[in-house]
Parts: sequence; C-alpha cells; structure tokens
Amino acid sequence: MTEKYKKKIENELEWYINSSKKRKESFFISILKSPAINSSERFRFNYIFPKDQMKSLIQNQIGNKKVNKLLIAPCGSGDDYKYLEKFAENIYGIDLSPIAIKRCSKKYNIEVKTGDILHSGYDDDFFDLIASPLFFHHLVKIGFDEFLIEFNRILKPGGRLIILDFSVYYPLNIVTRLIKRLFKNPYGEVSDEDPFRPKRLVNSLKKIGFINIKTVGATFSHAIFSKPLAKIINKLTFQILKKYPFKIFSWMILFWAEKNK
Repeated sequence: MTEKYKKKIENELEWYINSSKKRKESFFISILKSPAINSSERFRFNYIFPKDQMKSLIQNQIGNKKVNKLLIAPCGSGDDYKYLEKFAENIYGIDLSPIAIKRCSKKYNIEVKTGDILHSGYDDDFFDLIASPLFFHHLVKIGFDEFLIEFNRILKPGGRLIILDFSVYYPLNIVTRLIKRLFKNPYGEVSDEDPFRPKRLVNSLKKIGFINIKTVGATFSHAIFSKPLAKIINKLTFQILKKYPFKIFSWMILFWAEKNK
C-alpha cells in the first residue's frame, strides 16, 4: 500500500467521524446551507431520481430473475439497499468505516464487512452483480484501474457491474467547484473527491477487460434545485440524456459493464 493510498484511507475514515460533528461555520457558509439553497428535502429528492434510474437500468439488463449474490461496494450506511434488494437472493456490503457498517447492519438485511474494497478478501468469481454508487469520484487522484481489477476478480464470469457517479462536464460544476475551492470545502465533502470525465472510467473498464460497456445519463437536476424544478428538469431531459453527447453533461452518469465469460 502506497503512502498516498494510506493517506486517502485516513481521510475517508476521518470524514465519517467528522460528518457527525457540528462544525463552526462562517456567515457565507451558513447562507449556502440555508433551507432556501440547500434543504435536506431537495437534497434527498435529487439523489433518489438517479438511483431510481440505476434500479431501472439493472431491471432492463437482467430482467425479473434474481441473481444469487450482489455486492454493494461501498455500502455506506445502507441507503442503496432499497434500490437493489429485489435483484438478489443474498446481498453483501463492504465499507472502510466501522461507523457506516454498524449503521448498515442495524437497518438492513445485508451481510456486511468492514474492509478496503481494494483488498476485499472475497473469493475469486464470487458475485453475480456489483453495484458501486457514488464511489469512483473519491478515486480521481489515485486512479480507477486497481479497483476495477478487484471488481473483475470477484465477479463471476459474465457477472455485471453498475456504477453511478458524477460527470465533470455538468455545467453547474463551474460554480460548485469554484465555491469548494474558494471557501475551503464548505459542504464538508472528502477533500479530494471530484467529478471526472466519463470517458476516463470507460477507458479503464475497457483496459481491465470488461465488455458490453454502456453509459446513460441519470439526471440533469442537482441537489440545490427545488423538488418542483427538479421534477420538470428530469421530465424534460429524461430521454435526451440517453444520447451522446448530451449524456456526458448529466450531473450523474450510469456505467454498465460485464465481465468476459
């Protein structure tokens, strides 16, 4: 394990600890976090829609037949379980944070383990499906390949991988990334997380040997948009985000890939 990666793990674990603490905030940050700009209701709604699109894409790809084993990596506190439970007989979860794993195991019927995805400890050819929502934007600085190699190892031949993550080309990023840098991460994200070029992940998937790679725009809305506005945006852009080049300008993008048989 490199020093860079050790530091990354430390940052992720520290974020989990600090996320439950109340931080002293400047006047400007308190405005950014005011209900008029950043309410919990609009935040939740704008994450529900793309995860519903994740659920729909899996449904379209595998049909109504349940797979045997599905891994959520990372599983966090288990919030993605409700989108994935119908697709597998047995659901597993792995996460770095003991705090997240404790929350997850209390709420959901998931076989969980505390651990590093890069060294997951699962057997070769173990899972039929791996879901990795909102993980790869944490890996922009350290790279995608090694994690995809591990996913490829633990997937069965013909197994499927679905990833949901942020596109760097989303127009509002011009504003949100500038705010993050100018005001020293006001929203309390992990310091090095960032959206990325969709092509970068597609190229890594191809390099590792995944096949049947597909990308679909999941949403053009954003967490700061009100629920009524988000509904309008999603309705107007739902079909167009399936097409290139429009899909690369989504806030979030879905990536589908399969392990070669």
